[in-house]
Amino acid sequence: MIYVFVAILLFAAVATLVAAMAQRRKEHSDQALRERVGTTEGVAAGTIALERDTRMSTIPFLDGVLKKVALAQRTELFLYQAGMSMRVATFVLIIAASAMGAYLISFAIFGKVLNAVFFLLVGGFLPIFFMSQKKNARMKAFAEEFPDTLDLLVSALRAGISFSGALQIVADESPEPVRSEFAIVVEEQALGLDLREALGNMANRVDSLDLKFFVTAVVLQRDTGGNLTEVLENTGKLIRDRFRILGDIMTFTAQGRLTGLILTCLPAGLGMFMALTAPDYFHKMWDHPNGRMILGFAFIMQLLGGFAIRKIVDIKV
Repeated sequence: MIYVFVAILLFAAVATLVAAMAQRRKEHSDQALRERVGTTEGVAAGTIALERDTRMSTIPFLDGVLKKVALAQRTELFLYQAGMSMRVATFVLIIAASAMGAYLISFAIFGKVLNAVFFLLVGGFLPIFFMSQKKNARMKAFAEEFPDTLDLLVSALRAGISFSGALQIVADESPEPVRSEFAIVVEEQALGLDLREALGNMANRVDSLDLKFFVTAVVLQRDTGGNLTEVLENTGKLIRDRFRILGDIMTFTAQGRLTGLILTCLPAGLGMFMALTAPDYFHKMWDHPNGRMILGFAFIMQLLGGFAIRKIVDIKV
């Protein structure tokens, strides 16, 4: 039964890849044709350039199915936060290909379905882990640059520039990823969207608590009045205080994080050392069914212990 299931998944992945490649080739040919003809349609060409491609797949049927799934919408936001331009269907295809590749390779090496299923799960998790790391790196870069962005906004406002003009300066002068996010806000305003909605959309796109502070402060100031420059200056001080406290927490929890890393890596390193130096001794554990069960249980307990230690030292501010 497992072989039939794997064969169906592999066929579906290959068929989806072929259809996506065919659709992509058609899009490139259409784009090349438009470039040869030129943009003589006037307003229609400008409308096409401003429209955002929200398709989750280049296949219309698959796009319609994915748009009805809440998990696919969250995956689309996850990919955007990671700074990736791929579609949700492409990411799902990569997960399926990684899982199937890990399954086939492990089955060819070990010849056991149980081991192959385990590596199938690991192979499917690897693209998600990679995207998660890219998302964390991008959100960290945004958080590090955001206090300087607030200083730039305050300086522009003190110079007598309007808030919309200050946002344009940030969109032009700030480094990535701050620049692109504020550029979207400026573009949405230019298309007629209210500033409150544009800032709210940015707060939903970016997973940053500091940005939510900023959006809340701006919205409250526009509703109740007050000195926006002073509000943004105080918000910048608050964000810098959070960074200072987070730095102190990282210092105080360094020993706990190092202990967790050592306790997590030590059993795996010791097992690899024994497998290399005394293969006959270690294979007695691996070849016996009870030994493999014990090793699997120990691996799960190691993961749970690592997650528990990380949860303890991950203090929210």
